[in-house]
Amino acid sequence: MTLEAVQHAALARTSAEAEAIRRAAEKRRARHLAEARAEADEIVLRRRAASERLAAVEERERLAQARAEARGRVLRAQRAVFAEATESARSAAAQLIEDPSYKRLLASLEADARQRLGRFGRVQIVPAAGGGFLARAGSREIDYSLDAQLQRCLRSMAGELDGLWC
Repeated sequence: MTLEAVQHAALARTSAEAEAIRRAAEKRRARHLAEARAEADEIVLRRRAASERLAAVEERERLAQARAEARGRVLRAQRAVFAEATESARSAAAQLIEDPSYKRLLASLEADARQRLGRFGRVQIVPAAGGGFLARAGSREIDYSLDAQLQRCLRSMAGELDGLWC
């Protein structure tokens, strides 16, 4: 065998080894690239799912906030209507004092107080500021003031006022 043949055989073997190394490297590169793409796809899917969950949470929070704001507006409107009704009722109650039948009403309420409290002792009738009176006997007391009567009346109408909001 000649030197040229040995060189040629060595070159052929080296070329074949180099080609095998290149193919192996190409396979590793393709495998790593496929793994990287699969991992990237998985990351994208996880991030998309997390984003969707976060968006759903944010949507629920916005909806809850909108409901709370709407409820606040309704409550403010209800308070305004109730305050207006209370003021109108107070105005009407103040006018009642000037009505000629007011004294008869007081006498009737005083008779009621004496009947209800009489068994607890001597009944005291104490005029209330703003009209009406307080009736006391022993440790018992009944508030017949115009303001207390007005509050009772408004509380008794609460069910009727609830119908305004539906």
